[in-house]
Amino acid sequence: MGAALFTLAINARALYNVSCMKRNYAYWSLVLLFFYYNIDRWTPLAKWNGEYHWPVHNDQFSLDLVVGVILLGAIFSFRRQFLPGMVLSTGLLGLWAYFHLQTWWIPYLCGVTSPRVIAFYEQFLEHTQLLPRYGNHFPPDAEHIFIDLFVFPAFLLCLFSTARNLSMRFVKPVGSKERRH
Repeated sequence: MGAALFTLAINARALYNVSCMKRNYAYWSLVLLFFYYNIDRWTPLAKWNGEYHWPVHNDQFSLDLVVGVILLGAIFSFRRQFLPGMVLSTGLLGLWAYFHLQTWWIPYLCGVTSPRVIAFYEQFLEHTQLLPRYGNHFPPDAEHIFIDLFVFPAFLLCLFSTARNLSMRFVKPVGSKERRH
């Protein structure tokens, strides 16, 4: 029994069969992120996103179009297991996660002192708030908290899926005599 479990843990093909890649969690996390992001950016959701009327005034119009196209490319790459697209998508999701950590979570935990930075965060105080504000610690609004609830897991799932795909491509299974390319 112990030898069988050890073999299962070592064998890359067996890992593939029980991995996130077979169930494609990374793909589904990207689909959810795509739909939430587009609903959030293009639908008037009142205090949630600060938009009350159609058409939505989107001051990040070009950026949101680019993000939508990149997410569609990521969805396609993870659905088809297209390795260059998976690597690029994971890198871009990592940048997005890093940007949100630097913009929202680190300032919330550490506080801000610059009047210019405080003015940036005060514009979001009208939006729906889920976390308390204390002193100069400005919380992310609910809109950005929920974006992060999709971005961070999507990044981690894509990272694991990409790493597993890379290992499947370049590491030969235990007991195999042929070399994989």
